[in-house]
Amino acid sequence: MTATTYHLTSYGCQMNKLDSELVESKLQQRGYRPAADEAAAQVVLINTCSVRQHAEDRVWSKLGKLRLRKKEEPGLVVGVLGCMAQEHRRYLLSRMPHVDLVVGPSAFGDIDATVAAAIARNQELVSSREPARTKHQVVGASMLAVDQGVSGDTIFRDVRVRPHRSQAFVSVMRGCNMPCSYCIVPTTRGDEVSRPVASIVEECQRLCDDGVTEITLLGQTVNAYGRDLTGQNASLAVLLRALHEIPALRRLAFITSHPNFLSPDLVAAIAELPKVARYLHLPAQSGSNAVLKAMRRGYTVERYLARLEQLRERAPDVELHSDFIVGYPGETVADFQATVDLVRRVGFAQSYVFQYSPRPGTAAAELPDDVPRAEKERRNQELLAVQGELTLAKNQALVGQVVEVLVEGDSKVDGRYSGRTAHHRLVHFPTQDRELIGTYVPVRVTAALAHSCLGELLGHDAHQEGRLDRAEVHT
Repeated sequence: MTATTYHLTSYGCQMNKLDSELVESKLQQRGYRPAADEAAAQVVLINTCSVRQHAEDRVWSKLGKLRLRKKEEPGLVVGVLGCMAQEHRRYLLSRMPHVDLVVGPSAFGDIDATVAAAIARNQELVSSREPARTKHQVVGASMLAVDQGVSGDTIFRDVRVRPHRSQAFVSVMRGCNMPCSYCIVPTTRGDEVSRPVASIVEECQRLCDDGVTEITLLGQTVNAYGRDLTGQNASLAVLLRALHEIPALRRLAFITSHPNFLSPDLVAAIAELPKVARYLHLPAQSGSNAVLKAMRRGYTVERYLARLEQLRERAPDVELHSDFIVGYPGETVADFQATVDLVRRVGFAQSYVFQYSPRPGTAAAELPDDVPRAEKERRNQELLAVQGELTLAKNQALVGQVVEVLVEGDSKVDGRYSGRTAHHRLVHFPTQDRELIGTYVPVRVTAALAHSCLGELLGHDAHQEGRLDRAEVHT
């Protein structure tokens, strides 16, 4: 009997990408197989994000196309997973008859059984030619248990199911307890729940045994990890030190952090552990104290800068990444200029800039959205330009240097492969050797682009045998 095929599209953050890997792991354990493309799939699943309007718009557009396909293929199973499934459950169940599954983030543990039930129901409806359709609203196991690799109705992670052989995401916690006024995550993903240290170490060991050498730890506020594990000596610093002992692991990163939880213990771990990546994603969101207060971020610009000073004293080689929201309700021209000033003062290596969009169910959605769209766009472009100058200057400073690159695969620059340094710098270099994917190679930077670098591959064999002078290589 031919195996049922599925296609899963994931929108949003790294957490969603990992969720999709875990869902695929569960489906494949049941015998389902990935289709060559969406058009060939018997089951089409969309893992969604509600953090920004743009991500939601893309999902609604895709669902519109799937409605047309469902008319031609009534046996097709369509499922909406993730944050939009949680936030828009009633609308999806009542207004979208072509959607068979609506599965929130807390209910992925039963996803294989849920898909199986939908397939059986659709086959029965098609064979009997019944026009009516029945929705299947899922109530399942917590996603925390999904990650912990336990048995029963939860997901034991098949570490072989991942897109990159040498890289993997690992969730260390779910949910968020922070009160940020603009964010829907606490509503869609619930309160903070941390996994035990031993469970995370066990999963990471299995991944490294299967060829992973770079692991990125995920959490909505990842450096708050362990606050709920009372009496268990669990913190991100403790976890980093435990994972650092895995011999095959070469790089260890974590995202996304909150400024309030950049503790002295965590700073010490970053400074002392050579496997920890040399970049920190620490979103500031705004450079204005008035806006930060309205956002309920819980810190001031001065406190943010003080935390960075502590980090730079112990680990001066760590580069900083940030997020910013422009056009938040009440943000004045002066507030925005304060954000520009902060970006220049800190000298971020990279920043993601977003225009504010109200999210239903958040505190900010009750405020007047009083910054005109054109002004939001202007501020967005100005801040991107400022960050672009900083990023280009940092890339130019690398020209002539040798960097160690983890090769990820084909580059967007024709005829090249690409990979990243321990500072998360993207480097493109010419080669036709696919055996290099997943390995660490020395590359001399020859040119700087706006968001990446070009380089030339140096003696890979000599590097692997230790003949290349390590003092010359900037990781």
